[in-house]
Amino acid sequence: MISSKLIKNKWYIINNFGYDIRAKLLESPKQGQGYKKIVLMDVQGTDAGFFDEMGGVNVDDILREHEQKKWLSLLNQKNYLI
Repeated sequence: MISSKLIKNKWYIINNFGYDIRAKLLESPKQGQGYKKIVLMDVQGTDAGFFDEMGGVNVDDILREHEQKKWLSLLNQKNYLI
């Protein structure tokens, strides 16, 4: 993924030891006039049986943005997935 398209506090899917794992970007990738190659992320390792940790992730290991589904409570009190 390109560093300039990353947004702080968004969730992404990263490649970690061959597994697709969710990670939240904790810092802005912008540094001075350029962009960082390694960014701080909160990695949800429990998705693949590892530990949840925060640490540096290479931008080349970020695959795509994580699509989060939201639940809406409608008037008839049934939940629908969008």
